[in-house]
Amino acid sequence: MLVFAVAVFGYIGYSTNWTETFKALEQANVSFIILGAAIMLFAHYLRAFRWGILTKTNGFPINIRRAFYSVMTGYLVNSATSRGGEVVRCAVTAKSEKAPVEMLVGTVVTERIVDLFTLIFMALLGLILQFDELFGFFKSFVIKNIINNLESPKFWLIITILVILSIWSFRFLKKRQSQQPSEGGIIQKFISGMTGIFKLKNPTIYIISSLGIWFCYWFSMYFQLQALDITQHLTLAASLSVVLFSTLGIIVPMPGGAGVWYFIALGLNMVYHFNSTDANTFGVFTVAFSNILQIVLGGISYGLLFLEMQRADKKFDNNDQI
Repeated sequence: MLVFAVAVFGYIGYSTNWTETFKALEQANVSFIILGAAIMLFAHYLRAFRWGILTKTNGFPINIRRAFYSVMTGYLVNSATSRGGEVVRCAVTAKSEKAPVEMLVGTVVTERIVDLFTLIFMALLGLILQFDELFGFFKSFVIKNIINNLESPKFWLIITILVILSIWSFRFLKKRQSQQPSEGGIIQKFISGMTGIFKLKNPTIYIISSLGIWFCYWFSMYFQLQALDITQHLTLAASLSVVLFSTLGIIVPMPGGAGVWYFIALGLNMVYHFNSTDANTFGVFTVAFSNILQIVLGGISYGLLFLEMQRADKKFDNNDQI
């Protein structure tokens, strides 16, 4: 996927009119960019807050500030690896909060399932608000592909292989687990993390937090669109469509946002009839916006988290000596 991402970025460089792109970016409204970044940062904070709700349900209340640092560290890693950030987020939180990493991984899996349902809700909302503009796009790039896959023998062969591998893996882990103490084993911790959502004392807060994350994505995208002269005519409803385009790009596991650029440029071109230069320009802008935010704030967050863990370890050592 890294090689594929390099190829996509190479295509971006070849197909983009950089003279026009730099001209558009030089005229960008900095106030709207800052506002979009602030809203996106709040979305990441909500993600940390929501994560803390799940971990607390499993008996490990984590510090929300450090959880936020971990989330941003994960995004920093995602800039280079696409999916590795989720593993890193759990690893650094396990170290900083002394929580079982298996449980944390289970909660992240649950988060992704909840995000999927939230995304479906946002997609339906987008279709309601922009049905005439979006239906043709979704029919061509989502519905048609789903139907083609369902009719393909290769698709069902892959599904069958994955099911067999999943059953074999589960039995293997269960066998290994039977050789360990029944309490606190790997599988129990992982399942506990996944099923913690069913033990929430106040699920309303969790639901509102989940919706809040995606609404922040929506409004952040709106201000990103407003920042450039070439896209400022797009409405708030249209900005939700652009979020959905970007989500299709995130599904493709390519680092650096290469897939996001492709689908945003494609969506703007097909749905809103942007010329290729303007579509590519906004694609480059929003990918740069996201990557710079993740790299800068992710790097700062990792540094702050590292310092906090160093102070905590030193305090623990001092108490141990006493």
